[in-house]
Amino acid sequence: MGKFGEYFKSAIKQIIGNGYRTLMTMLGIVIGIAAVIAVVALGNGMSEFVKSQLNDIAGNYGQLNINTSKTSERFTRDDIANLEEALPDIKGVSPDFTSYGKVTGRKGTFSASISGGAESLENYLSNGIVKGSYFNKQQVDSSQRVCVMLLDDAKKIFGTEDAVGMELDITVYGKTATYTVIGLRDHMNEMYTFLMEGQEYYAQIEMPYTALGADFDYDTEQFSSLLLFDDQQTLSDSVSKAENLLINAHGLRGTSALSAYSMADFADQLNQILGYAQSFLLLVSVISLVVGGIGVMNIMLVSVTERTREIGIRKSIGASTGAIMTQFLSEAAILTLLGGIVGIILGIIAAHLICTAIGFDVIITPTSVGGAALFSIMIGLFFGLYPARKAAKMKPIDALRL
Repeated sequence: MGKFGEYFKSAIKQIIGNGYRTLMTMLGIVIGIAAVIAVVALGNGMSEFVKSQLNDIAGNYGQLNINTSKTSERFTRDDIANLEEALPDIKGVSPDFTSYGKVTGRKGTFSASISGGAESLENYLSNGIVKGSYFNKQQVDSSQRVCVMLLDDAKKIFGTEDAVGMELDITVYGKTATYTVIGLRDHMNEMYTFLMEGQEYYAQIEMPYTALGADFDYDTEQFSSLLLFDDQQTLSDSVSKAENLLINAHGLRGTSALSAYSMADFADQLNQILGYAQSFLLLVSVISLVVGGIGVMNIMLVSVTERTREIGIRKSIGASTGAIMTQFLSEAAILTLLGGIVGIILGIIAAHLICTAIGFDVIITPTSVGGAALFSIMIGLFFGLYPARKAAKMKPIDALRL
């Protein structure tokens, strides 16, 4: 321990004795480490923000589709009942009918995207009902003319968010029917607003699929698309089981006529893409660390040249090659460690400033901080190795002659 203490004292003495040079050498390490911390925090915050925003836009569902160009088979209401019986823990199954038309309220006529489904369609969006209620099974079975919309749409169509109980005319394919608003969903989040910016406005209307069929000539006895709702943790497994059940029920084994995907799979793909983006940004910041390490090596080479006589004297009085090498490696490691500590502090500050300004959560993990500190030391050891070996291999007679 005594030898290492001497090496440490000698390294600190050299660093302090060359203050300006030390600061300039540390600058590259400081910038590199700060960039790593900030980029990791920014990447974590961005990932969590995107995932939370997408979860708020879409619920946890899977979609099963029959390609009508490859088979004459269609889903039926019996398929819904069979799936709910075979998978009792899921939140529900619904036909997926989508159409476009017009809606007319007190404030005028607007384009609308109309979704028809069973009572479980309530799970399609994560923003729940905040006023009124969703349509129930009895209303679906009796084809009642009731509908649900967003608070934002109610404000635009009726001029008020207190639209429960109000009536609106829905027109699809030239046919018009009057529906009663029984429920309003909460406002959509910022990402939805961003995605819809610049797009043509469409009100989002949800109604019983049986009413859609009765009023607008849709065949609701058979259909080509089903939605399955479940918790995200079990969604992929439930969709896979449902896919197998439907393939067997319709004799589609060995064909590509039936396809399925889930929002959980989409979330995994999204995480992978975000991971690639984060890795790229991290790689760019690591490059600045390598540049800083090269600066450390250059300064250590200058230091070896300046201290050639000191090295010769130490070796002539018995200092070993290992001792000389350890001393110079210690100087490089301590130099980069100090730069790493300053860089970590600045990186944490920068991460808070950037994430707060953008609106992301600040997520700084102990792993990223510890890894940055360790990496800074490794940079010092790696780039200090050559100057240290050069100093250690000097012959005393040659060093004293210079």
